[in-house]
Amino acid sequence: MMEATKNKYTLETLLPLNRSYDMDHTLTPGDVEMVNRLVEAIESSRSSHVPKIGDRMRHVDRHGGFNNYALLERKKDDGGMSVCLQPYVPFVWIGDSGICVNVSGGPFAAVSPDDMEFIGWCEGSFKAWGHRGACANGTVGFTARVPKWAHKEPNPLYGDFTTETWRRFYLYKDKDQESRYLYHGDGIAFRDEDEFQRFTGLYEATVFPGNRENQLVMWCFREKMEFVKEDVWNSLELPVHERICNCSLEKVKISKDMERHIVTIYRIDLQPTYNPIKS
Repeated sequence: MMEATKNKYTLETLLPLNRSYDMDHTLTPGDVEMVNRLVEAIESSRSSHVPKIGDRMRHVDRHGGFNNYALLERKKDDGGMSVCLQPYVPFVWIGDSGICVNVSGGPFAAVSPDDMEFIGWCEGSFKAWGHRGACANGTVGFTARVPKWAHKEPNPLYGDFTTETWRRFYLYKDKDQESRYLYHGDGIAFRDEDEFQRFTGLYEATVFPGNRENQLVMWCFREKMEFVKEDVWNSLELPVHERICNCSLEKVKISKDMERHIVTIYRIDLQPTYNPIKS
């Protein structure tokens, strides 16, 4: 068990987290007392050996989907735990059996505590109704220190590729000869095979068969756009490429970070020219 923080917040330290609430309802000493009581109850119940409701999780599913702050939401009848992979800030209260949370978001997964690995401590965000009760903008937000666990679903479909450091596209190959695009999906499209191959080469892509007919799953480097002054752009010892930017052909320079899987596109920052009207 970890040692709980006593009287973590004052009016002054809780206010920056709740300025909107304060404008509508006024943050009070009673709100601070309520939050400190919850923080102490949450932290005093935590363990680095036993996963608890309200803990966070680093989760990777079979499809390579990565979520860094999933929430352990509730215990299941079979002994497992329901985990919200992309949670909003959860409501928290003290129930008959201990700490309880109610969370929106999703999707949800079921994970056995035996398959969770403790990897450290983190600040978990929570909220509770303030002194006005359930009303518009009536929640008070705060953080408490909770364990963080890790779980990776077995039998991954795409090896070590995950969305933590890679981009994932689900594409469909359109075999209709009249179609405008040969490949399309997830906000990206390629008119022909040559265009597709240029992209896969530039972005170090690996392509897998999909789960449906004519579907492909493409993992590739992420993209970062940098605008630099023209003299800086000219001094960059990088290859020059032509690409469509804002519906026009533009020369850019490109670098690759092979460790972090990032393609950086350097564009010239064209400052607008102002012509003041002379009187």
